[in-house]
Amino acid sequence: MNLYENLNSKQLEAVTTSGQYVRVIAGAGSGKTQVLTTRIAYLVQEIGTPEDRIVGFTFTNKAAGEMTNRLKKYLERDNVRVRLSTFHSFGARLLREDIDVLGYSRSFTIYDEEDTSSLIRNISVERGHERRGELTRDAINFIGAVKEKGLDAFTYKIRPHGFVNEKEFVEIWKEYERRLKASNCLDFSDLISKSITILEEYRAIREKWQHRFDYILVDEFQDTNDLQYKLIKLLMHQNTSLYVVGDPDQTIYTWRGANERIIMNFDSDFKNAETIILEENYRSTKYILDAANKLIAHNKNRVEKNLFTAKEKGEPVIVQYTESDSREVNWIYEQIISLRLNVKDFSFRDVAILMRANYLTLPFERHFLHKNVPYRIYGGVRFYQRREIKDVLAYLRILVNEKDDISFSRIVNVPRRGMGNVAMENLKIAALKNEYSLFETVHYVEDIGLSSASQEQLKALMNAVDETRTKLQNDKLELSTVINDYIQKVGYYEHIKTEKDEDKQADMRANVQVLIADIKQFMNDYPESTFNDYLENASLHSAQDEVEEGDYITLMTVHMAKGLEYDYIFVSGLVEGVFPNNRALLDAGRAGEEEERRLCYVAFTRARKRLYLTMSSQYNFAIASGGRPSRFISEAGLGPPKIKEYHPKYGTPLKEGGVKQVKKEAPRYRANYAEYDYASDFPYAVNDIVEHKTFGSGIVTAIFPTQTTIEVKFDTGEVKRLIASPKYFKEKK
Repeated sequence: MNLYENLNSKQLEAVTTSGQYVRVIAGAGSGKTQVLTTRIAYLVQEIGTPEDRIVGFTFTNKAAGEMTNRLKKYLERDNVRVRLSTFHSFGARLLREDIDVLGYSRSFTIYDEEDTSSLIRNISVERGHERRGELTRDAINFIGAVKEKGLDAFTYKIRPHGFVNEKEFVEIWKEYERRLKASNCLDFSDLISKSITILEEYRAIREKWQHRFDYILVDEFQDTNDLQYKLIKLLMHQNTSLYVVGDPDQTIYTWRGANERIIMNFDSDFKNAETIILEENYRSTKYILDAANKLIAHNKNRVEKNLFTAKEKGEPVIVQYTESDSREVNWIYEQIISLRLNVKDFSFRDVAILMRANYLTLPFERHFLHKNVPYRIYGGVRFYQRREIKDVLAYLRILVNEKDDISFSRIVNVPRRGMGNVAMENLKIAALKNEYSLFETVHYVEDIGLSSASQEQLKALMNAVDETRTKLQNDKLELSTVINDYIQKVGYYEHIKTEKDEDKQADMRANVQVLIADIKQFMNDYPESTFNDYLENASLHSAQDEVEEGDYITLMTVHMAKGLEYDYIFVSGLVEGVFPNNRALLDAGRAGEEEERRLCYVAFTRARKRLYLTMSSQYNFAIASGGRPSRFISEAGLGPPKIKEYHPKYGTPLKEGGVKQVKKEAPRYRANYAEYDYASDFPYAVNDIVEHKTFGSGIVTAIFPTQTTIEVKFDTGEVKRLIASPKYFKEKK
């Protein structure tokens, strides 16, 4: 096929450049995935580069899969050998080959976030702390943060003015690292940091990997962190070509380590680096791009660009100010229903409601349930994090790694095998005495202080494990059948029946069957892979890998929406303190404000056809005040130029986008959320100023629509609950 027929001039330049070091600044919707994939096809077809000499890094496994499918189409064959993966997946691949130099077995298990937290909690409890206490939570956060920076527990220096309890955190961290190694397990951070350690300390291994690749390509380069960048550099030799694609205006993950300076300083890190800017947008209308361009222009730390499109002008961006959360939600609901009635071929899946934080979904969930509107929230419990899936994966893990204490502890009493707290303590003591893992202790030590009934049940478990391990070596047996028989033998299907809710039983069993089918599909799709590769793949899944289509409205945070697009985008909760987020502004100052603005820019540029921005002036618990319109609204050219011109509650939008000024500003009070979620037609809202014919002036602090009453704090300081009727109250101010 003709690789270049759908490329514009700048895209063609980016695909065919001969530069050794290339930075492509790809604006939102500018076709970066097409450019990156076409670049790889160009290297293979036109330059003649062997496919296994090319490696590409992507932000998610899903993105890697999509690029691989495109590449198959471009090259017109299915057997594509270009390696496309996330940094963590690549690290796992490197370690499977070379981790033995660090004293680990190549059959190591990868712990996900829940497994990691569980192990740290166990250690914290053993050191006398509460399992769910503040110190334990802080230790989990501390260890995660320092490991993301590539720091080592045994060389870490306690800081004189560091975290409270930092010395104890480091002791927990050291024991955590000892246990990981004893269990032949790694956490996510290890996949990159230990790869770096090997490449730095073992020259022969470094040179082996450096000479495997002539071309390294990186997608979403703006989200690269210091460790990932270090890994890239260690994989390069003097003739390696580095090609990176990203958009500094979409750097939204600095809170988890992304370093915006990496993409900004690329041209100074590599001499003679070439920069190509893609500005033509193929996603959004002119109105949407105009708002996005005006917004992001307020950032100083960026590579300047101005998105444009050949598409129609479209519909103006709509900004809606409301007096309460319920009215904001109801207004969005009404717009969606209007679209459904008036737009041909409309589907709920064309709509996404974006917000700054997960807690903001609750009013939408209540309203949509009340109206019987289908919706789905991304960022909830993901498939691989569901209890029954975690249980089955733990059973599968001990088939390949009998030193995995976390997995064994999870399933040893699921179903019940008489392993209470005392029995588990006896087992741990026996394990320490014999220098075995928990599984090895049960398997190989005869007297471990357990009841005969428990011993018998554990023996049955060991027999099932041994039998299944033997079957896994037999290529003639269907893997999915072997696994299903194993889950049956260990009693997990019977365990599911102990759930009281029959619907829950059905869901759990169905999820287990989906997992087994997924394993079968994976092995069919990747015949060269092993069973352990599947377990690794399951551990490396991210939330964004599981975004699926269906006929429902999508609710998600803006962070989750990165890389996605919808016909109709509603950005909800555009309130000062919420979006931009107060904590981000306080913690990082100007840099925090710029990242919040980039986040809003990402939200705007998810929209293909229409963009709606909404806010409520109601009291907000998170910011402990009433809502003021976000600065981002006016910065995008969609409202008055200065926030101070708005009154949080009484600023009434005018046709020109201005507001009606109100001199008196009412104090804010905590709202009663119990009964007003669907009170869009109730005559009063929290923070309304009222005049009672007997008690005088006051402010509404809570409303109770179903009882037709309101709670008022009067200027005298007295609080009363009264009937909300014109008979007792004068007309609202």
